[in-house]
Amino acid sequence: MNSFESKITKDNITIETVVDHTNIEHGINLSGTIYIEGVESDDVLETLRLVVCKKNTKEILTKQSFELVGTVASKGTQMIPFEIIPDERWLPAEGEEETHLTLQTVALFFDGSSEEDESELIFDIEE
Repeated sequence: MNSFESKITKDNITIETVVDHTNIEHGINLSGTIYIEGVESDDVLETLRLVVCKKNTKEILTKQSFELVGTVASKGTQMIPFEIIPDERWLPAEGEEETHLTLQTVALFFDGSSEEDESELIFDIEE
């Protein structure tokens, strides 16, 4: 697996999550950037949430939330860098060499609606 695709589109807003590595090795953090285009005011997009869970069981391993306050912008695109440190819950089940994970991007809007997308990652204990 070499690609990670997570893209949310609502009206004129596009939110794309890009990870640095889809195969996360032991000792490496899950990192990347969320790119947001089309948000013209502070009263549209309330919160972004990243949720890492095990693919098969949907057990939530970690969550991070972001608000659009003073984010870095370049040519109309807001960028939110993120880094998530794996812990022992990410380890594969006994006898397995890797854990299949899902990274969900959830966008919560001020109008009460939400949109989400997800893609798969692999956590590998081989160093």
